[in-house]
Amino acid sequence: MKALKLFLKDYGAEILLCTAGFLLVFLLLWFRIGSLTFGNAAEIEVTSRAAGSSLQAIIENPLNAPYKLTQRAVMFAGYNGVTSMRLVTTVWAVLAMVLFYLVARQWHSTRIAGLATWLFITSSWFLHTARLATPEVMWLVGLLGLVVVFTPRSMREFRSVTLTVYAVLLASVLYIPGMVWLVLVSLVIQRRNLAHAWDAARPIGLKILGIFSGLIIVTPLIFGLIRSPGLIAEWMGIGPDFGNIAEAATRLASIPLNLFLIGPDDPVRWLGQLPLLSAFEILMFAVGVYFYVSHRSASRARFILVLSALACLIIGFGGLVSLSLIVPAVYLFVATGVAYMLEEWLIVFPNNPLARLFGISLIVIAVLLTSIYQTRSYFVAWRYSPETIQVFDQKM
Repeated sequence: MKALKLFLKDYGAEILLCTAGFLLVFLLLWFRIGSLTFGNAAEIEVTSRAAGSSLQAIIENPLNAPYKLTQRAVMFAGYNGVTSMRLVTTVWAVLAMVLFYLVARQWHSTRIAGLATWLFITSSWFLHTARLATPEVMWLVGLLGLVVVFTPRSMREFRSVTLTVYAVLLASVLYIPGMVWLVLVSLVIQRRNLAHAWDAARPIGLKILGIFSGLIIVTPLIFGLIRSPGLIAEWMGIGPDFGNIAEAATRLASIPLNLFLIGPDDPVRWLGQLPLLSAFEILMFAVGVYFYVSHRSASRARFILVLSALACLIIGFGGLVSLSLIVPAVYLFVATGVAYMLEEWLIVFPNNPLARLFGISLIVIAVLLTSIYQTRSYFVAWRYSPETIQVFDQKM
């Protein structure tokens, strides 16, 4: 009984937060998931279902194979409608949410991790990506998975038993178009930490198991690329106009434009010309960038800055990689901005409970208002937009 009380004292708040979070996520991800677009699908969703319609199709094009295999399992069970296909995406979206919380919790307090995760999962872009039957959600999972694996703190806490898990995760991430560059750069940046983690791993059998597991997972991808060399450019995130500096510059310039001023002209994934971030999120993002640039000598700051810059470059390559690759990093900067602002406030008022409560309340209210704005943008405004109704005209 005493042990239970100690456990609840240490982790009770976090357990309560996670439980409440999952209940809210249930509503966010599954509320009217099929009927929100009046039971219709977009053409891209129909194409995505066809890509995972059989094991042969997946073998011939193994890109995003983890997502396609999930699709195939659901279709094998006899469910291939728009609701079922979107449910597949929500499974990966939940994983993205968990990974985001793990990163935020490693870097910040439980309070900040909860608020930041709530901002992330109620953002319109997350909801669009998480509730659309396409593998675009894999870019969210892939980038956050890399941050979980390669973040300096996780490297210091490396255990031999996690070697196999990390190897499988990295091998799976390689199936996502464009992610190979992020994996390679992460390996280079964290080479010293990886070397120390490798030396600390015991026994030798677990090392062999980790390497063997990773090789088994990545083998179908290698054979698929050898069999179909035309997929290599797509796998690397390279578009047909790669090398066109003017086009690349335009794509790179569109990233901050879409984030802060005018959103992408894509009614399947977005509403009108609204920017991806709200005013509060833009402010917190700026503060987070300022914090990491000011502390760029720190390994964590250097890692997230380099990873974010590289993600932008990959989007500029002109391949299939979309804004979904950079969005998780953006919200990690937002999380740091919220943490930094709150920390500065509490430093000014270290012993005044009313002032502390006022500062925390302001942040919480700002987060709640932002989430209301973002969710209404998706569930109400986007749904009834004439452009949305026009592009969701397919039956599945």
